[in-house]
Amino acid sequence: MEKIDYLKEFMAKLQSLDRSKDKVTVFKDFLTLCTCSLAQPIYRSEKLEQRYLETVKQYTKEQAEEFSKLLALLVMALEEKYQDFLGEVHMSLNLSSKANGRYFTPYPVCKFMAEINFFEVENSGKLQDKELITLSEPCCGSGAMIIAFAETMRKHNFKYQNQLYVKATDINDLCLMMTYIQLSLLGIPAKVILGDTLSLKFQQALYTPFYYLNGIEFKLQKINSDTKQELIEPENNQKQNMQLQLFQL
Repeated sequence: MEKIDYLKEFMAKLQSLDRSKDKVTVFKDFLTLCTCSLAQPIYRSEKLEQRYLETVKQYTKEQAEEFSKLLALLVMALEEKYQDFLGEVHMSLNLSSKANGRYFTPYPVCKFMAEINFFEVENSGKLQDKELITLSEPCCGSGAMIIAFAETMRKHNFKYQNQLYVKATDINDLCLMMTYIQLSLLGIPAKVILGDTLSLKFQQALYTPFYYLNGIEFKLQKINSDTKQELIEPENNQKQNMQLQLFQL
């Protein structure tokens, strides 16, 4: 059976979906629709619903159905192997340049870095009997570093769906959505934040479904309780505010 080039198929379908719009616009709308669809079962938010409807009404019924085929290609690509698929799409659309300062680290480099860091931490004995491993990514891009770390955890027989909590931040809304979508589909518990890590100014955040499904909030509270000090910020007090601020882009 011939191997499918999912990136090539994705780009071809993206380009032909609506030729009256440029590919970047269609890609951003795809990200918006996917993000709303993945977050809505958790948040049950009118803002998410409205954002979805405002986006999809710009297309015909047939074109809207093509978005689901794009999502299917993304899912199959991530099922085939761990990778930064949306980051590759981003690069193929020439969205990275000196003008905006965005260059994504190639996934093989991310994987190499994850292996080195994981090897050092694992050999230090710090992962023994760890119920939860926390990872902070202050400039997440499309989430490649996080995906590589999750792949490395699995390779070393750690269940990242249950044992990893990620806080990912980026100043760009496209990066927020790309990271949220890929981490959600891969089952990585995370809080994905739109904001500037350097200035500590944050606008909004989304929690991936596995944050709730695997009781990460409870595990964070337990860590703080066991250590008798607040080493990790509690998330529960912020959820309602974050939900009200969704997608005010």
